[in-house]
Parts: sequence; C-alpha cells; structure tokens
Amino acid sequence: MGIQVIKMRKTKALSLALGGLLLLSSLVLLASPVLADSGNGNGHGNGPWSEDGGMNPADQGNGDEMYQKGVDRSLMGKMNYSYGYGQGGFVFYTLNEDTGEISDYGLFTSEGERVLMASILIEGFVPESVEARGSIVVMEEGNLTAVIHDNPTGMFHLFVDEPANVTLVLAGEMMVVESKVLNESSDLSYQLRISDGVSSGIVASDDPFEVSVDGTVIACNVTEHLMVRFLPQVQHRHQWMEQVLMEAVQNGRVAAEVSLVGGQEGGIFDTVSYRSELQVQVQQVIKNKFQLQAQGQNGQGALLLIHTETGTMDMSQDRLRVRLNDRDMSCVQDPLQLLYGQPDEACYTVIDDGEVQQMLVYLPADTLGTVTVEGLDAMSELLSPVGIAMMVGAVGLVALAGIAVFRKR
Repeated sequence: MGIQVIKMRKTKALSLALGGLLLLSSLVLLASPVLADSGNGNGHGNGPWSEDGGMNPADQGNGDEMYQKGVDRSLMGKMNYSYGYGQGGFVFYTLNEDTGEISDYGLFTSEGERVLMASILIEGFVPESVEARGSIVVMEEGNLTAVIHDNPTGMFHLFVDEPANVTLVLAGEMMVVESKVLNESSDLSYQLRISDGVSSGIVASDDPFEVSVDGTVIACNVTEHLMVRFLPQVQHRHQWMEQVLMEAVQNGRVAAEVSLVGGQEGGIFDTVSYRSELQVQVQQVIKNKFQLQAQGQNGQGALLLIHTETGTMDMSQDRLRVRLNDRDMSCVQDPLQLLYGQPDEACYTVIDDGEVQQMLVYLPADTLGTVTVEGLDAMSELLSPVGIAMMVGAVGLVALAGIAVFRKR
C-alpha cells in the first residue's frame, strides 16, 4: 500500500511538472517578440514623393559596414559632401554653393570614372541647405528640392512647387538620341534618351524639353518634377535585364524602386519614387525580413522594384513568404509577365543575379497596404522562441502520453 501511494505521488508530481512545462512553452510562444515597424529611418521624403535614404533603425552602429556591403554588391553607397564636393560609392559631382550649379556629374563604373553631365543649372537656385542622409544628398531652397542618389543609376531628382528653368549640358560624346511623349496626364510623360555609345540614360519630366541642334544641351521649364537616370554599368547586374527594367521605368510601369541591405540588428535603404500620388516607405529591414508601406493612390496598377543581396535574404530559395496586408501573395515564374502584363491579383517574381537579388511586386489598381517579405530559414525557425516553444510543448505532450499509458498498466 505504501509503495503504491509513493508511485501515485511520483506520477502526479511528474504530471504536474510536465503540465508546467507545457504551460511554460505556451507562455514563451505568447511572449515571443513581434518585430514592430521602426518608422522611416532618418529620411523625411519630399512632399508627396517618397524619396528617402538612411538606416533602420536610425541609430544602429554598423552603418559604414552596411554601406560598404551595398557598394560591393552594386546596390547603394553612402553619400558624403564637404565644401562643394560630393562623392559616394557610385556618384561624384561638384556643387557651386554660390550659384547652385552642379558640375562634373558622373559615375564610377566597371570601366572606371565617367563624367556624364558637364553641368546642371537651375535658374535662381542657391541651396539654403545641403544635407547628406545615408545614400542620398538633399539640397533645398524654398519650395525647390534636388536629390542625388548614390546608387548605380546615378539618380538625380528635382521637385518644385513653382516653375523653374533647368538647363542640362551633357558631357563628352553624350547626346540626345531619342525623344518621346507618353500619356500627358501621367508623371514623367516627356522623355529623352541620352547616350555616348557606351553609357546611356533617360531625362524625364512632366513638361516638354528644348534640345539644342547638336543634342548636347537640354532646357526645360519644370513645373513639378524632373529626373535623370542612367543604365547601371557595374558588376552583379545583367545588362539585358537592366535594360528591360529601364524600359519599365520609362513606360511608367514602375512606381517605386527600393534598395535594401539588412543585418541582425537593422539595415540601410534607398527609395526612389516615380509617381507623385503613390508613396512607398521602408517600415523595417533586417536580415531575412523587410517590410514596405504603399499608400496614397494606385489608379492604374503599380510595380515595386526591390534590390537586395543574398546576405540580406536569399530569394532564390523556395522558403520565401511574401504577404500583402497579411495575405500570402502568389509567385510568378516569368518576370516579363509582370513587366508587360496586368495580373488580376497581387503577386511577385524574383530575378536571380547570383549575389544580387531583385524582386518585382505587382499591386493591381486600387490596391495598397503593407508588403512583408520573409526568408524562412528552417534552422533559424527551429532555434527561434516560437520554435523552442513548439519543441518543448511537443516533448511535454509525448511525455504525458507515456504517463497515461503507464498509469493504465
């Protein structure tokens, strides 16, 4: 009788212990940290345009290493500016702070240093402030803002609230080789293609251009927006795909372009906006996860072009989860279906360039919200708080089942 009581007490104690183990695992599951949105880094955007660059969170300590990785992977660099001279990992230029003239604007390419524009002159523009914000430099005066992006496209953006006369003088053998007009009611409807036979790019605006007879001087009375974008000439990028993506930008298909590099504690980002009515902001970027917020108006459907690298997220693997407002999105195998088609539902595709990963996310007309992309690594999931809780819970359930069988005997 005494032995039976002792056995019953041991069994009850073991049951209580395992029950506590299960309770503990459920508490761990519930208490697992949820990665909250971290805001928009240290950028501020420009009016309705979601032009930005910086770190997320803004005070992380390994920013320089991140930016060097961005340069090494041909994604983005860190813009530096001092006493009239600006240089990043891809872009270089000179600024006359007394006249506002930007000169010797060029790119570091795989073939070396190339000056592409001799000068950019905005009539009456004398910048009151010149501020480097991560991958961008912002020059402001009154209602006029000029933004230069340190990325392989050498992006120059001008935003005005009042008309401004702008003159671009092309450098070397660079000249206008084609002119076209898209839908005049859309952004950047007037476009010029420029080339010197080696490098090429586009100059686009909401307003018509005047071009000199020799094709080297471009004038425009800008009422809202002017952009200059070059075709990347760097490693880690397939030129044929970059040409296709450039055409998508020209045709108004791409609403925003985002570059991301993430680590365990945060990351860096660069966003370029091609539509005034649709804003795309980086909410979060860490290793194996990033989150974007699309808001405003999307009346015609929109493509988001995202650049990252395998150290941030290996998109070539099958374990990739892409969601729009917490609903899973389907994957399209052929990128051309998104570049030239109009799917009925939100979807995405991946362009694998080896170390560089590119993603196209398509949002149908009138669709907006939060896009969350996660790389699901099996071992990381197993060792996460949720994974540990599930393992502990499973062990507890198996042990309780064993006790039940033992007690029946």
